[in-house]
Amino acid sequence: MTDSSRPAPLSAVPALPGAGGDAEGAPASLDSDGPLPGSAPGSEPAAEESTPEEAPAPKPFDGLPPVEHLGRVLRKCSEEADQSVAGHFLILTHMGPDPDAIGACEGLRLLIEKGFAFRCVVATHGRVHRAENVALLETLDLDLHEYSEINTKEFCGVLIVDTQPTFQHTVVPDDLPVVAVFDHHKSPSAEGDDVAVAPHQDVRIDLGATSSIIFEYLRDMEVPIDETTASALFCGVRYDTADLSRNASPLDEEAYLAVFKLGDRQRIAAIDRPPLSRAYYRHVAQALSKARQHGPLVILLMGQVENPEHVAEMADFFLRMKGCSWVVAGGAFEGGYVLSLRTDYAFGKAYPLMKRVLKGEGSFGGHGHIAGGRIQLEDEGMSAIKAIERTIRKNALEVIATNDGEDSKAPEGRRLDA
Repeated sequence: MTDSSRPAPLSAVPALPGAGGDAEGAPASLDSDGPLPGSAPGSEPAAEESTPEEAPAPKPFDGLPPVEHLGRVLRKCSEEADQSVAGHFLILTHMGPDPDAIGACEGLRLLIEKGFAFRCVVATHGRVHRAENVALLETLDLDLHEYSEINTKEFCGVLIVDTQPTFQHTVVPDDLPVVAVFDHHKSPSAEGDDVAVAPHQDVRIDLGATSSIIFEYLRDMEVPIDETTASALFCGVRYDTADLSRNASPLDEEAYLAVFKLGDRQRIAAIDRPPLSRAYYRHVAQALSKARQHGPLVILLMGQVENPEHVAEMADFFLRMKGCSWVVAGGAFEGGYVLSLRTDYAFGKAYPLMKRVLKGEGSFGGHGHIAGGRIQLEDEGMSAIKAIERTIRKNALEVIATNDGEDSKAPEGRRLDA
């Protein structure tokens, strides 16, 4: 990544991963997730895996192109609503939104307002902590509302972006119909028969970013993309795919290049390298003191954390360590125990590993080499948190052969700050 504030030419866009979010639980790196010391935020090794085939749009759209089907669903919802709220939609995403969630919401706002001529409001739930995500909101001066201040009676329907209504880190109003869902994360329901939760449901787990799905809708409807929306969409694709180095499809590549050309390169550069607080470095020091290495696995269980995004930041951080192939990081925050799991490109996919680590507890989701989960805490006392952490550590260690290497022989693992 260039430290220069001057716009970079298209060919010079650096291959650095991002500040996105986990599929379930704490918003995170990337991914889908602040930065790693001495690196870009959420950095991981360059991808060696082959590029997946183009992810086709879901077929249950009555044979219509996705954007045309969405238009019909929105019009039907508007026509059936009370006249006072007709054509007024609410756009929501997961708690503590990451760049992909923010970018996709902004793109969907443009589609609804300029493409379909309806009104909409984008609302978020939970504070955004991570430096890059805060910089995205502030640098682009995005008009996001706090969900707690929203009167849901003013809308005829809600659209869910970069998450799904069944995920625990997603708040969905009880008094509004969910008319559309856009996501790219795999959920436990994806292993069996999918259950439609909205008339328009576009979930493509083979894509690297939800922002790419929304770009496709804008492209197909020929809606001009303004500079600010293009910048937001670019950050969404950039950070969830680590500059196209992980989980990227041809549609992700097309979206990335197209919106970069339309975006504000100076503001994009400013978002990527924001100033960091002293608290960030304090968190890094605390993580180093608590992390333990067991052969290829690093386990970091931090007890109570000040913000959930720190869990994903540190998962990204430790994955870059030489000899580390996967990381399990966790911390308790506001009634839940948040987990982030990362794997390198040689070790395998994160989703099945998270399933084995949780063993039926809590909820989780993921895609590619990133997964996130959350366990509801019935008791927020330290004894209950320590009990959960012991279980997580035990489950994670069962995944690896405990006699593979000197560092994995001791149950307590190898300290990293010694």
